[in-house]
Amino acid sequence: MHPLHQFSLIRFSGQNARQFLQGQLSNDLTVLSRSQSLLASCNSAQGRVQAILRLLELNGDILGLLPRSIITPTLTRLRKYVLRANVIIEDASDLMRIDWTSADELKTSQLPTPKTLGEYSQHQGCIVLRWPDSTTERFMIIQPGAATTVDAQTENKWQLADIRAGLPQVFSETYEEFVAQMLNLDVLGGISFNKGCYTGQEIIARAHFRGSVKRRMFRFSAESPAPIAGTKITVDGEPAGEVVMTAQIGSGCELLAVISLNYTQSALSLADTNTALQMLPLPYTVPTQS
Repeated sequence: MHPLHQFSLIRFSGQNARQFLQGQLSNDLTVLSRSQSLLASCNSAQGRVQAILRLLELNGDILGLLPRSIITPTLTRLRKYVLRANVIIEDASDLMRIDWTSADELKTSQLPTPKTLGEYSQHQGCIVLRWPDSTTERFMIIQPGAATTVDAQTENKWQLADIRAGLPQVFSETYEEFVAQMLNLDVLGGISFNKGCYTGQEIIARAHFRGSVKRRMFRFSAESPAPIAGTKITVDGEPAGEVVMTAQIGSGCELLAVISLNYTQSALSLADTNTALQMLPLPYTVPTQS
């Protein structure tokens, strides 16, 4: 097992929990089941992504997996909308530990092995989630216990795998910077366009139906230390995009960045170091026309 301290959990309980989340998140909560996880974003009224969550069910509650660094603003944001709903929103960070493991390592344990991407199994209070990565077979283990300690090498390895799979995250540096489609959440199945109203829905739906998505997320490499999320990307000194997430690899790095579609064929560079970026493939097709 490899500790993943970068992730944390929010627990939603109460008879109105699913209905509440249906009105707050971008995806259709009726699809969430006891075996298939659900990707969704929490957005501002202006349609800007505040958090990306992966949802699971456990003992009648709903768990929302998200980066530890944004759990406090996400809790504050969601609790504002509870009003009279019968839902309790709790920080479960100190109640569950999160690790990851490879397919080979999982085979040596007594835990079940989910077969399809995003599928999860439950065994004696433990969740085994097959991470929705089409490039590498890896599993997340969520179980009762103290939160894991930081292991920088393990965290970097996980984040690098997410970058290569084109799986974005939002951190404090990029809170409310992107509309959901800019992060390719529509391509990744994180948005329902027929579920009805939710916070931010009007902007996200308008961008979809009017074809007005002018920026998209792509993968790059750079011969420099990994920049922080939110670092600006330029073309000849002009703003062209923003870093979403990064991981170190040797003396260089790989990253996901949201780029204006007008600049995808241009010479892009990191604004803080003027380091050139080289575009790399993603395992899915990014729409380049709006």
